Amino acid sequence: MIRIYRADIAQLPDEEAVERNMVFLDETRKRKVNQCRNLGDKRRSLLAGFLIQEGAKDWMWEESGLQKESAPLSLSYGFSEYGKPYLRGGMDLHFNLSHSGNCIVCAFSDEEIGIDIQMHRKRQGDIVRRFFSREDKELLEKMAEGGMGSDEAFYCMWTVKESYMKLTGEGMRQGLDASVIEISHEEREEASLAEREAGILGWGRIRKREEADSGAYFRSYEEIDQENKYSISVCSYGKMDDIQRKEIHI
Repeated sequence: MIRIYRADIAQLPDEEAVERNMVFLDETRKRKVNQCRNLGDKRRSLLAGFLIQEGAKDWMWEESGLQKESAPLSLSYGFSEYGKPYLRGGMDLHFNLSHSGNCIVCAFSDEEIGIDIQMHRKRQGDIVRRFFSREDKELLEKMAEGGMGSDEAFYCMWTVKESYMKLTGEGMRQGLDASVIEISHEEREEASLAEREAGILGWGRIRKREEADSGAYFRSYEEIDQENKYSISVCSYGKMDDIQRKEIHI
């Protein structure tokens, strides 16, 4: 199972709101918030910590049946080879964070996970020219020709690649042009309608160019708030049959 939590930093309009909500964080996250130099970074760091707490509590409640409490959990963090954090305990719990614009997202799973969110902005063709491979550019054109808007296709591909780099833990060491996206073309009318209603842009597999027999699964979503449009992609080595999404309010 994969759970995706989403929150808006507008819930923390000022320093007073940040200080008031520090009580919901574990000590490690409190230190991270206090190390931030400006209000914007503090808001993002606090909400990230709040989402980690919410996800860990939901997971532990489901696993143990214990009543969830408002007091923050004391969390123990482990780190992968590339420094990617996860939660240690009776069962290792993997999570991954991303933010863009006013939104923070956090994905949880019992196996490695990667997530990326991007607010739609005026797209710069320079990104495609410099960082997308020939195969990427061809797929971008096919997605746009298939009925997806050019911006939607671009942000779908961008977030899929970013979420895969975060899944592996390699980040930009891997490079945007080092992976190959394979979009699923299942033609099931009922499923397609359900996917559209859920805001799903696309799903399929992604792999490193030189590793044809390996890779990961992805799913890409589109969300719209009062002011902006966002693309969110989540990536996992396991099949993504059960994904739950939840809006979080402090």
